[in-house]
Amino acid sequence: MRTAHSVPRVQRESEEIFQAGNGDDVRPALAGEQVGDGLPVDPGSGGDLPQTSLLALQGARELAGDGLDDSGGDVVDGGVGPGFRIAGKVSRRGLAGQTSDHVDALLSVKIAFDVFTGCLSSRFCWSVTLSSEVSSKIRDYRPRLPHRQWAPVAELVRATVAATAPATCYAAEHLLHVIGRIAVWADRSGLPRDPGTWLRTETIDAFILSGCVAAKDSTVLTYRTWLRRAREALVWVQRGEAPPARLSSPRTPQPPYAAGDLARLRDWANHLPDQARLDGLALMTLGAGCGLMPGEVPPMRGSHVRVTSGGVAVLEEKLLGRLVACHSDWEGTLAELAETSGPGLLFRPGRKVAAAKNLVSSWPARHRPHAGLPPLSVRRLRSTWIVDRLSEGISPEAVASAAGMASPAGLAGYHHWVPPLPRAEVIRLLRGRRS
Repeated sequence: MRTAHSVPRVQRESEEIFQAGNGDDVRPALAGEQVGDGLPVDPGSGGDLPQTSLLALQGARELAGDGLDDSGGDVVDGGVGPGFRIAGKVSRRGLAGQTSDHVDALLSVKIAFDVFTGCLSSRFCWSVTLSSEVSSKIRDYRPRLPHRQWAPVAELVRATVAATAPATCYAAEHLLHVIGRIAVWADRSGLPRDPGTWLRTETIDAFILSGCVAAKDSTVLTYRTWLRRAREALVWVQRGEAPPARLSSPRTPQPPYAAGDLARLRDWANHLPDQARLDGLALMTLGAGCGLMPGEVPPMRGSHVRVTSGGVAVLEEKLLGRLVACHSDWEGTLAELAETSGPGLLFRPGRKVAAAKNLVSSWPARHRPHAGLPPLSVRRLRSTWIVDRLSEGISPEAVASAAGMASPAGLAGYHHWVPPLPRAEVIRLLRGRRS
């Protein structure tokens, strides 16, 4: 009999297997829904969990004992007894700023009888089917590595990614790249060709320290995050290891611009030639006037700006998912940019892709202000907008909502830049309104 320990596997006929640690995140599918291999789900009677008769459970290719054996030893059984399947959902943790979601899963349960002990045992096998697009990416992946280095670990890398991808929210190509790199590094270091070894905490740390010396610091941190999330996606129940605690440090916001620096930067942008002038003003207006995040700048178009009869410039609420009105100091500039752009993009309209990497940050790198002025940064422009709104006495709830934050707690890092209120204003506020 074959036993499954910590190494993820891909069954014959390209059926991917995902091993979950428990069933806390599983919920039944709807009655009659087609799940997994297309078998209909019968809700049963009395509101029981949906299940179907196994009907040989995977066909003749699944023999007795071909499943998970948590004891780690061989089990002698006298054949597979009744079995069933349960359609449900396995949780998938979202990326930063995204909510978690679920993927469809199929739990196969086999009942075996041990002829020596007279005991019945239950064997559980999670099955998650990847989409045809993701499956093709995994099967066809070929890294830019010598064939002699890649070939010995290729199939195990593909199997690991197939088992990991449904639960991580990371693109399959990202996982293939980083797991492929650590697999080749581990193989050249003399470590076993075993995904369980590759994704151990000490192996990941050694790879980051000695296997990524040529990579940038930000890239190394990204690799470590991807590998740790891949490790968490494959719960090593057989080894008794719990997922590691997630440690993170809060990101320190960029300091706001001083009022004088912002005014001089605006004057500098106004004197840039042609399209550079429009791009610079768009960057400053969307950042310092609307408080947008860097990733929200590229898709903005002139048609996303609505100017009311009173001259108030309001951004498209459906696009951003929140209400954002441009500050009065910048609304005139935004209205002019929207009229000039029409349905076109406000920032760098000549680009050929919707949002290339470093699209926003590369513009200030190419257009540097003259000596004495700080470089332009969208994050600092956004910080300036947040601090200015808080300084004007707008409620933190309104500022956080317009900034796209989940709660006013996200403003904590900005409050030390907000100047204290004058004594007379504090007294007036504490005194309250007179009836």
